[in-house]
Amino acid sequence: MHLAQIYTPGIAQCSYVIGSSGKCVVVDPVRNVEQYIDKAKEFGMDIVAVIETHLHADFVSGHMELAKATGAEIYAGKVGNCTFPHHSLTDGEEFTVGRLRFKMLETPGHTPDCTVFVVTDLARGEEPVLVFVGDTLLVGDVGRPDLFPNREEELAEKLFNSLKRLKELPDHLEIYPAHGMGSLCGRTLSAKLSSTLGTEKRLNYAMQYKNLEDFKKDILADMPAAPDHFARCSETNRTGPALLDELPPIKAIQSGELAKMTMGKGYSVLDTRSYHSFAAAHIPGSYSISKYSNLATFAGWIIPPQDSVILVMETEGDLSSIKKTLYNVGLDGIHGFLTGGIESWVNSGQPVDSIATISVHQLKDVLVEDAFTVLDNRDAREHRKGFIKGTTLVPMPETRQRYDEWDKDKPLYLFCGTGNRSMTAASLLQQRGFRHLVNVLGGINAWVAAGYSLESDGV
Repeated sequence: MHLAQIYTPGIAQCSYVIGSSGKCVVVDPVRNVEQYIDKAKEFGMDIVAVIETHLHADFVSGHMELAKATGAEIYAGKVGNCTFPHHSLTDGEEFTVGRLRFKMLETPGHTPDCTVFVVTDLARGEEPVLVFVGDTLLVGDVGRPDLFPNREEELAEKLFNSLKRLKELPDHLEIYPAHGMGSLCGRTLSAKLSSTLGTEKRLNYAMQYKNLEDFKKDILADMPAAPDHFARCSETNRTGPALLDELPPIKAIQSGELAKMTMGKGYSVLDTRSYHSFAAAHIPGSYSISKYSNLATFAGWIIPPQDSVILVMETEGDLSSIKKTLYNVGLDGIHGFLTGGIESWVNSGQPVDSIATISVHQLKDVLVEDAFTVLDNRDAREHRKGFIKGTTLVPMPETRQRYDEWDKDKPLYLFCGTGNRSMTAASLLQQRGFRHLVNVLGGINAWVAAGYSLESDGV
C-alpha cells in the first residue's frame, strides 16, 4: 500500500493519494490536480477513483477536474444528492481498488452528508488499517455543526451519534482528517495532521461526552465566524464546479483600460501586495488582501463572488499561485491583472489613495490622549486572550456592516495581530467614504514585542 498526504496551506486542507497494485484513489482533492497526478506517477499507479467525504464548505473541490483529467470515477455519499456523474454510495457500502477495500459509513453532523471511509489493506489481511474521517473527526477536534442556518441543534445531535459510531471502531486505526490547524471548520484543531482513533478516544474533548445536552451546549459555544464563501462552496461542490480550462483567459490590462472600469459595479480590484505597499499607494476602491496573509479565506470572505476580479500584484510571477488560491474558494471570475503593477498606474498619471500608518509607540500616545477611536480587527477568541485597554473589538469582516458606528470625518485607528487584517478593514472602510484611517504597523504582535501590556477578561 502507498499513501501520501498532500497539504494545501491557507485553507489548511488535507488530501490523500492511496493505492496498491497499480491503481490509486484520491481523497478530497482541491482544484490543483496536477499534484495528485504527479504523486500517482511517482507511485507508478493510475488514478481510477476519487472520494468525496462530504460537500466541503470551505473550498471548491477538484473532483470534476480529476475525473476529466484521468477518467476516474467519483464516489460520494447518496445523502449529498450530487448532480454530477458519480457512484452514489449508501451506508456500509464497499468497493475495492487494487488490493484496498473501502467501506463508507454515514457520519452526519458537520454537514448533513458527512461520511468516513474505512480502509482495509487486503494484502495484509481482513483487519482495517485506517480511516479517512473527512471533517467528522479532526485531530483534537470535530467538524463544526453550525454551518447550516437553523439546523445547528439537529446537526450537533447527529454529530454526537456519529462520534459514538466511530468509538465502536478499533483503537489501532490510523485516522486521516480533511483539515488541520488554521481551518475554520472547527475550533481547536491540532497542528498534527494524523492520529489514531485510540488517541482521539482518550484525548479529544468531543469524544469524552456521555450526555447529549452537555455535548450540544459545548460544541455550539464560541464558534468562530463562518466566512461568506462557506455558504456557497457546498452547493458548488454538489452540482460540480466549472472546469478550470473552460474559464476565460486572464488578461493583461493596461492602466488606461483599467481606469475606464467602474469599481464596485461589476469589477473588484484585489491588491495582493504587502500591506505596507498598499498603505503607500493603491488604486482607489481596491481591496487590500496581502498574499502574505490568509489570502484564500479573506478573499472568499469579502470579495463579491459575482464580480470580475482585477489583480494588482508585486510581480506578474505571482499570478500562478494567486489564481490557484482564489480558485480554491470559488472566485473563478479573475478578469485580468494590472500589467506593470502599481508603478504603471502611478506613472500613467492615474489617481491614487493611501492609508496612514503609525508604530505601536505612537499608538500608545494616541491611547493616552483618549480622544480617538481605536478598532481591534482580530476575532473574539483572540481578543479574550489579551487586548489593548481602551480599544474596541470589531472583527475585520464586521466593518462591512458596522461602519455607520463611526464618524467618517474623524481619525479612526485600526490594528490586528500583524497589520494585515486591519489593512483589509481599512480598505473596506475607505470604500465606504472614510478618509482619516490609520493602520498600526505590526499590530498586537509588535505591541507585545515593544514591552507594552495587555488586558485580559480572565478566559
